[in-house]
Amino acid sequence: MMDLKKLYAVLILLIVIYVGINVGSMVINLEPQQVEDNATENLITVGASSFPEIKNFKSETINDTALSLTDSEKNVTMTISEIDNSRSIEDIFNEYVANTESTSTQTIDQNGTPAYFVYYQGEESYGTNVFFNKNGQNYMISGNNIDYNSSNYFINNCKNIIDTIEINSIS
Repeated sequence: MMDLKKLYAVLILLIVIYVGINVGSMVINLEPQQVEDNATENLITVGASSFPEIKNFKSETINDTALSLTDSEKNVTMTISEIDNSRSIEDIFNEYVANTESTSTQTIDQNGTPAYFVYYQGEESYGTNVFFNKNGQNYMISGNNIDYNSSNYFINNCKNIIDTIEINSIS
């Protein structure tokens, strides 16, 4: 009876090791593909800055310092703008909140970059402006008529832009 319990224990241990090896090999096999995908990214330019193209979004230049990104399938549009650098992003955010009728605000630390969200909530959708400074450049991301069901999609793409935007040259 004792030998049977040891045999089952060894069998379970072998199954756990087998599963661990297979899961580990899948992760290892994914990494080269991810590196290759990142190496061939197309960049979107806004002003003197750029960030990787976002899947499902079509970009359209508005002017020298602003562009619009639209995902027509999810009906999500965001505008990314380089904004005035003569003041701190906190001052710009605080003045904006003081002079508009927002319903709520939120500050997050997005991987070391403070981001200030201003929300305008409605019954079926909301709007937001996101202020942040990256590498000495102030930015604003705006979205209007964001369906609550698309909220995480919109916010996650904002966070992705904050993480990946870089200055190409001095404007």
